[in-house]
Amino acid sequence: MSIFPNSNQVFYDLFNRAVDNATQMATLLNTAVNSTDTYEQKFQFTHIDKLKTKSYEITHQVFTESGRTLISPFQRKDMCELAAAIDDVADSIAMASRRINLYDVPKITPPIINLANLILQTTQALESAVKAMNNLGNSAHIFEICNSIKQLEYQADTVYNEAFADLLANETDAIQLIKYTDVFMAMETATDSCEDATLIIESILIKNG
Repeated sequence: MSIFPNSNQVFYDLFNRAVDNATQMATLLNTAVNSTDTYEQKFQFTHIDKLKTKSYEITHQVFTESGRTLISPFQRKDMCELAAAIDDVADSIAMASRRINLYDVPKITPPIINLANLILQTTQALESAVKAMNNLGNSAHIFEICNSIKQLEYQADTVYNEAFADLLANETDAIQLIKYTDVFMAMETATDSCEDATLIIESILIKNG
């Protein structure tokens, strides 16, 4: 049994730390792709990798604490799934960052900038939804935030599809085609991960409504 007097708050604090960490990563990615300073970009990418490690550590804390406490805000399975989903968001952001960095894409194109901005918006919205879960009675507001995330993810899909179509039509260098396709795909996956997390949140709200 947990040594903490308020085990519910322990979990809420962990979830809040996890989404705050993911938002920091998204902010760094957005800053990096909007920077013209190569050194600054490399610094942001390196910092993102460090925060990815922090995300894993927080997720592990949720798993560990959920296995030894008798009282929790919702079912252990749901807590673990939510923690893993937030970690997937962090992992996706780290992957996008890594591909932009290691592939050394010759130009940060408008679709990359647009996708980075949408990643930041979806992650910020996910943070709002998770933090609002401190009061599960506020379900209508949380559902509204989840819907906004789905709309942002749809926008990201549109940017990705249009960017990929433009690549196929205009990029003649096969290597650059592969590089940009992988970057776009990794970035779009980050918004997908946010949407996946909302499905878990919605399931939790329905079960505890």
